[in-house]
Amino acid sequence: MDKVRIGLIGAGGVARARHLPRLAAIDEVELAAVWSRDGSKAAQAAVDFGIGQIMSEWQYVVESRLVDAVIVATPPVNHLPATLAALSAGKHVLCQARMARNLLEARQMLAAARESGLVTALYPPMPGLRGDRVVRRLLGDGDYVGEIREVRVAGLAHQPPGDDYVWQIDPEVAGLNTMTMGMWAEVLNRWVGPARSLSATATSHLESRTTADGGDAPATVPDSIAITAELECGATASYHFSTHAAFAPPQAIEIYGTRGKIHYTLFGDVVRGATAGDDGLKEIEVPDDEVRLQTTDAEFVNAILHGGAVEPDFEEGVRYMEFTEAVAISAYTGEAATLPPEPTMETWAQPLPRV
Repeated sequence: MDKVRIGLIGAGGVARARHLPRLAAIDEVELAAVWSRDGSKAAQAAVDFGIGQIMSEWQYVVESRLVDAVIVATPPVNHLPATLAALSAGKHVLCQARMARNLLEARQMLAAARESGLVTALYPPMPGLRGDRVVRRLLGDGDYVGEIREVRVAGLAHQPPGDDYVWQIDPEVAGLNTMTMGMWAEVLNRWVGPARSLSATATSHLESRTTADGGDAPATVPDSIAITAELECGATASYHFSTHAAFAPPQAIEIYGTRGKIHYTLFGDVVRGATAGDDGLKEIEVPDDEVRLQTTDAEFVNAILHGGAVEPDFEEGVRYMEFTEAVAISAYTGEAATLPPEPTMETWAQPLPRV
């Protein structure tokens, strides 16, 4: 194989702004097919990026003999069926985050990926990526932060509610994903490792939401979550997410140790820190040779052609879905949850059906 023929399931904002321009710039890539729930988006993407075929159903993308690899660029509701179908058809898969609607689906995706032997990967969030290597280096140097003792994750924002349908608060579509919780859990897992146990309180400040058909339904996906956790590294962590926080500070991760502190502003990718002997926090430059970009599309293609790993992979996705599941379990039961949990929740406040 000297070219990878790629089919896209989904042609929304991320696909058009990131996947397609980057794939079109790779000589070893042929953009073979595209599908979108909104047919006009698929048609426009085909014109703008020279995509060979427009498919009327997403299943036709994975069944096509002209496609070697599939990018799943839809909301989470379609991640499991599209991934399983693609792997079953012998296609490599790059799936957008969040990985799945819940832990059960994520583990099914991981099992299928392992069995297939094909290249599978997830698309990482851009915030927290640029300075990723610098943070890892500083944390690996015991002289800078020392032993990690405290972690604080702030995901506060102010998003006034509207009357339009928003799939991110549709439990059937988003599952257990909400706000920036999964993104920051993924980033923090890379830096300090996973949680061992946690307790969570989750609230929706909205009484109802607009459904896809224009009706009303109860608002069950939380828009405010507070979490306390014990991390495997021995540190205590707190997380706070909300979309009802006027004049909220920038979303950030703070890591405190016995010798120093790292403060990472997520939207903006600014790293600040201080270690023993410093007068206070100062910005830490990210050297050119340590800048990490969102080059996952190119890494995915390279892994198909030449071998090697792509980060994050499905195992990393399962780890942050374990965190999300544990939060939902704790919020539902009112008790602490141990990680990794067993698949328990279908979506917020809705346990999986008993078999």
